Amino acid sequence: MKILNNLLSLLSTVFNSRRLRTILSALIFFVLLFGYIFYLTEDDVNTFGDGIWWALVTVTTVGYGDITPATTLGRFVASALMFLGLGLIATVTAIVSAKFVQNFVDHHTNDDVLEKLEEISDEINELKKKIQ
Repeated sequence: MKILNNLLSLLSTVFNSRRLRTILSALIFFVLLFGYIFYLTEDDVNTFGDGIWWALVTVTTVGYGDITPATTLGRFVASALMFLGLGLIATVTAIVSAKFVQNFVDHHTNDDVLEKLEEISDEINELKKKIQ
């Protein structure tokens, strides 16, 4: 139960980051925008949903290959999304990683300090006994 509470606390801390919410919002916006542009520029893309699917697959670097750009303009749109998406995904990864590391350091540093304080307290009690 304690592990679950710690995990929920960590997830709450990570997603309470204004910076992360801003980057995720930008990522969603660009997936929708580039999906729409790709839908307009490529004849083989039949629906807006296919354009969004292509943009999501492209931005996450999964690259299934089920939908690919055939026109020069489509390739330009794909290239722009690749570079933009790479930066946004890297930023999301960095923010989440930093939160996890900070949480780990905070918890382990506190545990280490408490452990050392306990040791010092025990040593003080032993010294008091020897003096008396």
